[in-house]
Amino acid sequence: LNLVASSYARELLSPGDRIVLTEMEHHSNLVPWQLAAERAGLTLDFLSVHDDGALDLSNLDELLAPPTKLISLSHQSNVLGTVAPLRDIVAAAHQHDVLVCVDAAQSVPHMPVSVRDLDCDFLAFSGHKMCGPMGAGVLWARPELLERMPPFLGGGSMILRVSLERSSWSTVPHKFEAGTPDVGAATGLAAACDYLDAIGRDRIHTHELELTGHLLAVLEEVDGVEVYGPRTLDDRGGAVSFNVSGVHAHDVGTILDREGVAVRAGHHCCQPLMKRLDVAATARASVYLYNTHEEIDALGAALGEVRRIFG
Repeated sequence: LNLVASSYARELLSPGDRIVLTEMEHHSNLVPWQLAAERAGLTLDFLSVHDDGALDLSNLDELLAPPTKLISLSHQSNVLGTVAPLRDIVAAAHQHDVLVCVDAAQSVPHMPVSVRDLDCDFLAFSGHKMCGPMGAGVLWARPELLERMPPFLGGGSMILRVSLERSSWSTVPHKFEAGTPDVGAATGLAAACDYLDAIGRDRIHTHELELTGHLLAVLEEVDGVEVYGPRTLDDRGGAVSFNVSGVHAHDVGTILDREGVAVRAGHHCCQPLMKRLDVAATARASVYLYNTHEEIDALGAALGEVRRIFG
């Protein structure tokens, strides 16, 4: 995403051009565009979020009108679990000649994803959310866009010719791969891809939806728990954020940890979304291919301990 923001938006767009994001973006899909906008004189605008966690698309056509050149959004929210209706958004964007960049870090590990089916222009995902190593990731883009974009970094391996006066660049993708690559991380990411492909993304997705339904049901049984995001499985993934009334999310996380249940507590790198939800933080339980019904039941029991301690 930094590569697209730097090499496409900052270098190829013009002052006054607009980029559209959403209120639910991870900082990884917000801060790079803020930097590009500041340095290239671009403007940013945002799709808002309904109270139920769904994107508000009522003004989508208005936001896609000139001077918008690109929209970048998450396929699946890492906080709310919301799955964006990407096909509809991409179709609308392309009618306005607007490019679409997809943050798929939360979707690629959990569900079948096809760039051909989505018809997007850029798509990025990370390794560590799909059983791979930290620091590794993938950017897919239409070849004709990559050809136009200047290099992101300079160094060895990305050049064709170098003189004291100037340099010329290697072909795509090599011109974006400066220096000695992290071969270990690349190998680990490839192994993770093979592992998930062997299991099958459809099987993983089906398993997660079943667990997510159970998780939502368990949370509804605990007094004082408020769940954020869509309640229907058709519209969400397995990241479920919640709060316990009168208890800070960090205290919830600490007690659950003591009970042997691992959740994430904080703003989840989504401070603007926390502001939209009018909360300082949430606790987040996330299911994946290795989780079980029994573990979700253990979460419910541990939340009972939270209620006992705080009343």
